[in-house]
Amino acid sequence: MPISKQIFYNLLIIFFGLTQFQFSQKNSIDTLISIYKNDNKNPENIINIGELYASEKKWDLAIDFYEKLVALDPENADYLYRLGGTQAAYSEVVSKFKVLPLINNAKRNLIKSASLDNQHIFSRWALVQILTELPKLLGGNKDDALKYCEEILNISKIHGLISYYYFHSFLLDEKKITEYEKRIIELIKSDPALFDFNYFNFIIGKILANQNDKIYNRLSPRYLQKYITDYSSADRFSLDEVYYLLAYSSYKLNDNNSKYFIKVSKEILSKSNSKNHKLVEKINELEKLIIK
Repeated sequence: MPISKQIFYNLLIIFFGLTQFQFSQKNSIDTLISIYKNDNKNPENIINIGELYASEKKWDLAIDFYEKLVALDPENADYLYRLGGTQAAYSEVVSKFKVLPLINNAKRNLIKSASLDNQHIFSRWALVQILTELPKLLGGNKDDALKYCEEILNISKIHGLISYYYFHSFLLDEKKITEYEKRIIELIKSDPALFDFNYFNFIIGKILANQNDKIYNRLSPRYLQKYITDYSSADRFSLDEVYYLLAYSSYKLNDNNSKYFIKVSKEILSKSNSKNHKLVEKINELEKLIIK
């Protein structure tokens, strides 16, 4: 039974969001391996190799190098986080016989990372996703997921609120979803900071776009444009959905850019191999309103 694809894509966002594929653009794997052969204790180079292999979805090779990284410093929270997160991502594609050991190792490394660094948001966020979405048989635990949501909240209020929003969205608890949306909006209103993790930029942009308030509709594109700027193939939310939200915000503001955004959204969608039928319906409905 593979790990949920939602976890898989979210984890990709976490790991690749740190580098925006800079290493895969600047260095070939041959160059990095050559450096490694001359100096196998250079953590920065080992990280670069792991990230490049991960960007190519060569999870077993990425894990191999992250294990070498952890061996250099077994008490380094970031190293353990990288290893644990990659193990969780790899569990999406392995056989059902290998999933449970991988998940258990991933959880063990992420839990140790969190215990070593009481300010490490990344390891806790990965644990929230894994513990929330995995069935109990594979180690899911909703109570523990909430515990890590609370720990994230104590580190960063906005990240914590988004973690709770994520948790209750998975459970389809509309009352809680609305509650946390309101709290997120109030905080963003006072401090509209952008995020390193593109997942968070999308979530905030979407929440703001769906509000019936022009103040928030004007703020929404800031996050959605950031998502587009930082977008990579690892990001979970496709650009057709992002441009739809930009069109929706612009339409609410009576901005003619809505025509351009809906056009781009349709063009991207037409080239997509997998059609999101709900999104198709929303795009068609919005387009009718825009061209009136």
